Amino acid sequence: MVVTQRSAAPIRAIQDANGGCESVQDILNVAVTAEAFAVTFLGLALESAESGDLDLDDEAVESFVAARAAEQAHYDFLVENGAEPLTLTFTIPDGEILTDPETFYTTVVSLEEAFIAAYLTAAQSFIVQGEPELAQVALQIGAVEAEHRVGVRFFGIGAGVIDGVANDVAFEKALFERVSEAADLLTELGFIDGDGTAVEFPGPGEIDDTGVSNLTPPTP
Repeated sequence: MVVTQRSAAPIRAIQDANGGCESVQDILNVAVTAEAFAVTFLGLALESAESGDLDLDDEAVESFVAARAAEQAHYDFLVENGAEPLTLTFTIPDGEILTDPETFYTTVVSLEEAFIAAYLTAAQSFIVQGEPELAQVALQIGAVEAEHRVGVRFFGIGAGVIDGVANDVAFEKALFERVSEAADLLTELGFIDGDGTAVEFPGPGEIDDTGVSNLTPPTP
């Protein structure tokens, strides 16, 4: 499951036909929905690995546990700042996503690329609307999503299901002109309102933030 490249949007491209931006509230709502999905999806993946249905080595499991804690921290921050999830119920459109390592790793890489792109677009919009502090946090979160992308590629390469090097880009993809497109994408891919089995946020298992620092956004 691969997310295709969309247009590289300069700041002006996030303006709609009337010259306005998506509201700060709308952006926060999409972002918190994506974070809720990430927490839920990783909980399912870790459960599948624990049961032996998804072949992940111990180091990969440890990394995904930490990534899930980071996504939960993102979710908590966004909620504390007024974000309201569009939904807390998600679906898995293809069972192989949680059982086949190649499908799992390639799907997670594509999802991370979408989340990175969404936060880049969010940062642009926050700047346009005079919200520099939110823009900074958007970039802080997007940077962590980029770390996750590299980590996923690293373990996928080790598993023999992804080619190349883990840190394989000089610039992240610009996939969206509007942050709402990220929510649309989750729907298109079947993770929201799909035909698969429904699962509620936060998914199975406890959040374990052992070894994860900066659980709230550091400031200069």
